[in-house]
Amino acid sequence: MSSRKWQSRIEDILTCIHNIHLFIAGMNSKSFVADLKTIRAVAFELTTIGEATRAIPDEVRKRYPEVPWGKMQDIRNVIIHEYFRMDEEIIWQTIQKDLPPLLPLLEDILKANK
Repeated sequence: MSSRKWQSRIEDILTCIHNIHLFIAGMNSKSFVADLKTIRAVAFELTTIGEATRAIPDEVRKRYPEVPWGKMQDIRNVIIHEYFRMDEEIIWQTIQKDLPPLLPLLEDILKANK
């Protein structure tokens, strides 16, 4: 197990979300699906989010059930182990609808646990 604190993993997740938003700036669904480099960059960041989530202790997960810890980890598993099922439209919907609400939740968790 890594010696990094779980708060550092939350910071990693926040960095990944910000990176994804930088990567897709100015894009729509159609341009995203047509851009292999951006798809792969976003997939890497989503994988990193899932990996960082794995290091969040169970007591933290239970304390903050409003964060979809399991789904964050599951997307990593699909991208890594079932890459052939990766659907660019689902990835687009995830980054448009699921990531933005995570930012304030994760930032609040960090503030409460400094």
